Amino acid sequence: MENVWDKLSFWFKNARPVSLPQSLLPALLALALAASEQPQSFNLLLGLLAVLGAELAHLSLNLFDDYFDYRKLHSGFRDRLAAAGQKSRTSKTPYLTSGQATSGQLLAACLAFGAAACLCGLPVLICRGWGVLWLVATCLVLGLFYSAPPLRLSYRGLGDVIIGVVFGPLLMLGVYLAACGSLSFMIWPLAIAMGLLVANISYVHSLLDVAPDRYVDKKTLADLLPSPRAKLWACFVLTFGPFAIIEAMTILQIISSAWLLPLLSMPLAAALYASVKVWLRNPRQSFPRLWWFGPMNNWQSICERKLDWFMVRWYLARNLSVAFALCCLLAAYISRV
Repeated sequence: MENVWDKLSFWFKNARPVSLPQSLLPALLALALAASEQPQSFNLLLGLLAVLGAELAHLSLNLFDDYFDYRKLHSGFRDRLAAAGQKSRTSKTPYLTSGQATSGQLLAACLAFGAAACLCGLPVLICRGWGVLWLVATCLVLGLFYSAPPLRLSYRGLGDVIIGVVFGPLLMLGVYLAACGSLSFMIWPLAIAMGLLVANISYVHSLLDVAPDRYVDKKTLADLLPSPRAKLWACFVLTFGPFAIIEAMTILQIISSAWLLPLLSMPLAAALYASVKVWLRNPRQSFPRLWWFGPMNNWQSICERKLDWFMVRWYLARNLSVAFALCCLLAAYISRV
């Protein structure tokens, strides 16, 4: 039993659980909105099963991304770039390059997490019907072909878009539908807003990682945009677009003034935008971490490895999406009360 637990712990750690807030918060927000808007048809158990299934599927897709990237690149390329003086992150799959696991074991872990997600989704499918299945199937296709051949969509400038669509509209519509059996108007703009913020996490990542991506012929949105000005405009839209959506709906009295609460996360948006602007102007200029940027795990180790230039911006993008979602959760609760 201890050996099984050790294996589960090993693969959970390597499935990058640090990225789970990107899916967990939008899923919980959809669940809260469903409870607020349709209490008569709301089913908490089905909603929670959908949320759990989404998290397990997220871990599975993270490992599938490692699997297909490793088969294409055989890893190690980021370490070679670092040795050449490039500002690169370390190897993406150290558990494979170090011999702790094989690619076959990685594939088995991908399938195991995926099978667990399917088990969570089965009761939802039985109770809610084919609408949920189509959303799940779309997420599965986009998630797998994000890095899987022959499409490799993340290598064709579509990675950020896919992440935004999967963890925004598709995920939130699926959880809402699982919980209530039908959709409402309010879930659509909120899902778009969250999709923009999650896509922004990926965009900031790829913006800072242009050199390693070019090394493996990976085209990202950040690389395809023709100038620093265009890259900054993309960051502006992804960072501040969600606030514009919420504020416009409040001004038009489509939603109550409680939904202005997400504006409390605006300082994080301003800090993130400023950090990207500094990077585009001069990558060598430091951007210090401030206490109100939110949690940034293992910061001392990050600084020792000289990755603070990268992680302070990535953490800011992640913490912005978390703060925005938490404020939306509070707004949904207040609106219900």
